[in-house]
Amino acid sequence: MKIRRIALIGAGAVGAYLIWSFERIADITFTVVAEGARAERLKRDGIIINGTHYPLCVQEPSQAGPQDLVFISTKYSALDEALAMLPPLMGPNTLVLSLLNGVDSEDRVARAVGPEHVVHSVIRIASQRTGAEVRFDPDRVIGLSFGLPDARTEEQWKLEALSALFAESRLRWQLSDNIVTDIWLKYASNIANNLPQAVIGVPAGLYLKSEHGLFLAQKLWSEVAAVAAAKGIHLTEDVLIFPGQSTSARYSTLQDLEAGRHTEIDMFAGHMLRMAEEAGISVPYCEYTFHVIKAMEEKNDGLFD
Repeated sequence: MKIRRIALIGAGAVGAYLIWSFERIADITFTVVAEGARAERLKRDGIIINGTHYPLCVQEPSQAGPQDLVFISTKYSALDEALAMLPPLMGPNTLVLSLLNGVDSEDRVARAVGPEHVVHSVIRIASQRTGAEVRFDPDRVIGLSFGLPDARTEEQWKLEALSALFAESRLRWQLSDNIVTDIWLKYASNIANNLPQAVIGVPAGLYLKSEHGLFLAQKLWSEVAAVAAAKGIHLTEDVLIFPGQSTSARYSTLQDLEAGRHTEIDMFAGHMLRMAEEAGISVPYCEYTFHVIKAMEEKNDGLFD
């Protein structure tokens, strides 16, 4: 299978990196799938990536039709909306990569379209979104890892087709030997790196300059690691701190709060609380952080005005 029809659902920070990565391949069709007012805005305005304006081919799902590959790169809270768009995009061999934060989006995609269409993946990119513009340093992007949770020989064609496509692009990518662990490593890193700086309201230098910031990151990491271990997934004991673009980097949760947007705290600490309860594990730092950030969202919503 040669992948030539690609659809993207979600033209945010990660989506912008994919648009940039594939725009130089002449013989592919790259479609941003959107509906309603969002589709009209993207058609009209396109997207600005690192100071360059990119016009977009935008279609509704029924217009786009079956694809070879679908990327989902929405916020976690918009996953249900993205799943509803999938049926018209699916053909017998369509592959779906869910690049959302969290540890359960592949399962949700599989329930919607069938596990045979899903390739597990995780992407790591430090970016800054300001209005309609997304900025990232291509040289500091870690990139996309992908793989299959079980090594089944009859499914190797999926990895070969994706590898051939990605080799044509500017995408940084690698095949993963243990993609499930990689997904959990990113999840733990997001919780430990995103959330303390969002609560305190300071950039990534928190973890280099403050023993207290690093203490909070380690406690959150250890709680995620304990829940992961209960599921048979083993993470390192010591917290992994993002390299970021600089010590002044502001990660996504802090960016959302400062822009008055709702965050992904339900997927980060909220989902951790649910998994911890199922496993009978106490996660007090995640619980406290969840409620602090929910209260900060309420503040942004004007509840206390």
